[in-house]
Amino acid sequence: MYITGSEPMIPKSGNEKLDFALAQTLAKISDVFDVLPGFAYYDDSDGLNAYATPAVRLNRSDGTVLFGQRLLNRLMSGPENPDASVAAVCAHEFGHIVQHRKGLTQNLLAGQPTVKRAELQADFFAGYFAGVRKLQRANFPAAVFAMTQYNFGDNMINNPSHHGTPPERSDAITAGFKTAFTEKKSFAEALVSATNYVMQL
Repeated sequence: MYITGSEPMIPKSGNEKLDFALAQTLAKISDVFDVLPGFAYYDDSDGLNAYATPAVRLNRSDGTVLFGQRLLNRLMSGPENPDASVAAVCAHEFGHIVQHRKGLTQNLLAGQPTVKRAELQADFFAGYFAGVRKLQRANFPAAVFAMTQYNFGDNMINNPSHHGTPPERSDAITAGFKTAFTEKKSFAEALVSATNYVMQL
């Protein structure tokens, strides 16, 4: 799998109801994180993926998030709350947009052999979003966020693209969730908490 950042963009998923519901979710993520990236799908036939780039490819100033069609289909075929799994990945990628906008990535990765710190901070942000939604709606399936990222964990700890082990990824989601749901911190405060959390890893 090789990402260039210039993959052809596909504006819609082909599922009108999904597109409508996801547009509402993306608006909520944008509101919580105070970022406004462009969003589209792309052909991820060479490997399931979603990614964020600071490149402005649509009429949005905070970069672009591209979501693989095959990844979308995989998540939507899940047995329980598949829409929450999609939201978890979107919140993670919007978390990377936060990092790009605030210039966090370079400091997180300085001297690091892998991208793990940046990935786990994005997971923390996704967990924070889940906590905010749980406060707004008691039956919001926040636990799906942790399980989704757990399933995307890997054990290739010496690979530069290592994103974190399954437990590390779900733990980061849980830490972010608690920051919002239990501690009720603002997102500005959560930025500090997220950085402190991953810098200790």
